[in-house]
Amino acid sequence: MLPLPLLPLLAWLLPLSGALGSRVALWPWWVGFLLCLAGALVALWLLLRLPWHPRPYWAAVGALPLLLPVGFLTLALRAPLLNDVSTDPLHPPRLDWAHQLRSDADLPVNEAPLKFSGDNPAPIYTRASRERVLAEAASLMQASGWQIRASQEGLEAVVTSPWFGFQDDVALRLFEGPRELRIDMRSASRQGRSDLGANRARIQTFLARLQARLAAP
Repeated sequence: MLPLPLLPLLAWLLPLSGALGSRVALWPWWVGFLLCLAGALVALWLLLRLPWHPRPYWAAVGALPLLLPVGFLTLALRAPLLNDVSTDPLHPPRLDWAHQLRSDADLPVNEAPLKFSGDNPAPIYTRASRERVLAEAASLMQASGWQIRASQEGLEAVVTSPWFGFQDDVALRLFEGPRELRIDMRSASRQGRSDLGANRARIQTFLARLQARLAAP
């Protein structure tokens, strides 16, 4: 049996190495998830043994990583089962770049119409010029560390998560109406049937920041 001080260390190192190893492509994301699961099991064992542990302080420290899977589980239960979100789910922006970038190991790009929930993000409207909107949106995307390219509809981007290195595909579409410019956005995950609300949050945050920039003189 491992010396007791090593178990709290394992409870922390297993999920950290699993996530970071996936992030730098040392192994596939599912291997990283298995390492996180192993760390959670060690943390759970330490939590259950806490009252009888000869070193309760170290056992408590080792049980803390258990908060991570509990948090994920809470998000999974609260978030709708979606992995592709758009401000226009019936006619979403195209993901042409994603069609080129996605491999056989990734999910295929969903066809319209997309599934949506009651709190689906809404498009924004502006009287700013198309050129200014594209410039502000590209600046925001680059500042966020996204890979971007121009498209016929507006802009496309690839977002890489800091943990595990998951990649999501984003499209921004501009439609010029008689008086205003309508801005639609789409964010789609390459892995997983549920995004835990990440795509919806990304769209809402980005469009709010873009609208604030466009409202500035």
